[in-house]
Amino acid sequence: MISNEFNVFLAFVLIGIIISFIFDFFRILRCVYKTPDFVTILEDIAFWLISGIILLLGIFVLNDGNIRGYLFIGLFSGVCLYIVFISKNIINIGTKILNLFNKSVLIPICKVINFLIQMFYNMIKVFTKLFKKIKNDFFLVKKIKKVKDL
Repeated sequence: MISNEFNVFLAFVLIGIIISFIFDFFRILRCVYKTPDFVTILEDIAFWLISGIILLLGIFVLNDGNIRGYLFIGLFSGVCLYIVFISKNIINIGTKILNLFNKSVLIPICKVINFLIQMFYNMIKVFTKLFKKIKNDFFLVKKIKKVKDL
């Protein structure tokens, strides 16, 4: 019985580490991408939903739905271990990876999209001028024909 409780305790230490990692994931996103308040609220809701689901699944799957004090001690221990030993490194590495991703993937894609939009805009301008000229020529031909008919 005690070995089972100890295994569940260790599992909840791991769940605390996983929830802390998810929290740092959202922190990294907020550091790299400046988001409006509405998006921040959505991210917070997503974090709490994900954390709640993980915690409830852990309670029901690992401990048959029994809530015991050692579950929360394990969860808190996992969070503390993560914050003290892992969090700074994860944030530094994650920020560098996202910044590298932005520089190597997103920025070139945005430049290509802007170029294509500019080309499309220029084509529309050319076609607009062409259609105006055709329209003017058409009405000029009609006027000339009308004058000849008189």
